Amino acid sequence: MNVKGLTVLLGERRVGVLFQYPLSHDHTVHRFVADEAFLNDPQQPTLSLSFRARDPQAQAAFWKAITAGPLNGGLSKDAQRGWLLPAFFQNLLPEGPLRTRIADMRGCSPNDHFELLAATGKDLPGDVHAMPATLDRSELERLITQNNDALEMSVVAAPMDDAISVSGVQAKLAVLRDQGGRFVARTKLADDTGARHVIAKLPVAEFPHLPELEELSLRLARAAGVQVVEAELVPLDLLAAEHQYDLGDVNGRTRFLAVYRYDRDADTPTQRIHCEDFAQILSVQPEDKYTQDYLTVAAVMMTVPSLGEAAVHELLRRILVSDLMGNPDMHLKNIGVRYTDPRAPDLPPAYDLVAYAAYPIGAKGRALALMPQAPASGPASAPASASGPLARRSRAGDTMDPRAPLGPVVVREFCTRLGLPEKPAWTALRRCAQRAFDLWPALIRDADITDRMKERLLARLATYAPVGKSVP
Repeated sequence: MNVKGLTVLLGERRVGVLFQYPLSHDHTVHRFVADEAFLNDPQQPTLSLSFRARDPQAQAAFWKAITAGPLNGGLSKDAQRGWLLPAFFQNLLPEGPLRTRIADMRGCSPNDHFELLAATGKDLPGDVHAMPATLDRSELERLITQNNDALEMSVVAAPMDDAISVSGVQAKLAVLRDQGGRFVARTKLADDTGARHVIAKLPVAEFPHLPELEELSLRLARAAGVQVVEAELVPLDLLAAEHQYDLGDVNGRTRFLAVYRYDRDADTPTQRIHCEDFAQILSVQPEDKYTQDYLTVAAVMMTVPSLGEAAVHELLRRILVSDLMGNPDMHLKNIGVRYTDPRAPDLPPAYDLVAYAAYPIGAKGRALALMPQAPASGPASAPASASGPLARRSRAGDTMDPRAPLGPVVVREFCTRLGLPEKPAWTALRRCAQRAFDLWPALIRDADITDRMKERLLARLATYAPVGKSVP
């Protein structure tokens, strides 16, 4: 039996090995096995919250249960995609056109998930590295088949220097900003300690002014009190990196959005900061990133002392801001945590916020349900303020629809299910909404987007504005 293996490192710390081997002609096993030294370390850094147990003994038992769901891949819902990696690792892979390009460079199928991870193993999101593993036969037999079968180790090619993994299907590149202000391929400035890591989000032919709209969206969110990533609009002429995207009609005024990476240290660019998204945390494959609900995300936050109530309030603000601007894409991969402390994650700044209400396609609700449908635990007739800052004129917020606006009854139910005090959460939302109603109109009117886009955004905001108060 031929086996492929990748040594998984968190920073410089070896964590374990990810294996691939055929169990039968139509069943491929992808499994992660932690090293003995790592699993027995009571102070081990967190690779993923999906792998974390309640105490050191339970943690060691989890790592030893190698058939546990989070440590193993499964069959994709799409038969063409075949057998997936364990969800944590599958969510590290590039998506969209970047995935296709790297597969072409590697000479493999876009659905060869193990090979794609091997190709991009030097430059994955966060501080995870995946390098070719070299194990002798006795080690293989002990780890994989408990000394029952003879195994042969297959050679895995080294990661490619120019293969970078960035999630999302939008046209984007991972580049470096040099000290002269140009944005170049990462391999061009490997030893330049003054360079900053950037995600270059490019123009898209189907969505005019998308970089300008996303930059505005981040400013709107910041004005409403949401912590957002650092970003700036940059002339496309300053992008000195090859790509294969159709950017539509470009000219001297065309710009891209430079988003500075929060998983790379701004002062020491060679220093990487570990992070993960909630698809990884919940062991959800990328193809299921629109499943689950925000209540489940918030419940995880409440179990982590370094996140807790403050993180839930920030999550609610981000849901509200997405509602107000018509962003239907705050799915599990667009919410995450960051490990500035190896064992105590914090909430990184919001990213991938786009006010799609500016386009005629309109917004199609939220990416996730607010909470599972269930009867309200409080009085069904509890009063709600029809003129409150978060109520629609239709009073839809008074229903228990899990996709309803964040009205008082909905927020009360959300907090009740979490065991969270309602008043501080509601206060955070009221302040966020009021800042949006007060500050957004001027920001929208002054933005570098078309007048029709501005009209759509202002109309969207007006449908949420307090009854009896027109948007300025």
